Formats: sequence, structure tokens, C-alpha cells
Amino acid sequence: MASQLAKEKVAQAWYTPKTKKVVMDIDLAEAFADILDEVWSQPWLGKATTRQLIEELMARVDLDYKTVGYEKAAPEDDNPART
Repeated sequence: MASQLAKEKVAQAWYTPKTKKVVMDIDLAEAFADILDEVWSQPWLGKATTRQLIEELMARVDLDYKTVGYEKAAPEDDNPART
């Protein structure tokens, strides 16, 4: 059974300027709503937990990074701005 959100999104298709004169086919609308729910349930579309997202990011990025604006500080003897 399709979720209420999926049903509402599918129903919007019959309320556009181009389609507002088309009679809604309830069976077709239900089938589209079921398909939307199936697609929305895929983890790559937002159903992942925070931990899963972090693990995915860690697997995809190089963790050698620098803070924005970071510059390696010179030894204190060589940096007159610190005196």
C-alpha cells in the first residue's frame, strides 16, 4: 500500500496546466505511488542512518585534509610576526 506522501505527489500530476483536463485513473495513480515508495526506500535516496552516511563518505574521500586558510607555521625563530 502506497504512503500518503506518494499518493499526494502522484495526484499532483493531474493538476498541472497540461494535464488538468485528464481524468485521473485511480488504479494507475496507485501503481505510480507504489513505484515512488519503492524508489524512495532505496538507501541512496535518504533512508540511510547518520552512521551509514559517514561511513559512505569516509569510504569515498581521502581523509588527508587541511582547514580552510591553513598554512604550515614557520618555526618561531623564522616568524617575526610572533615576536
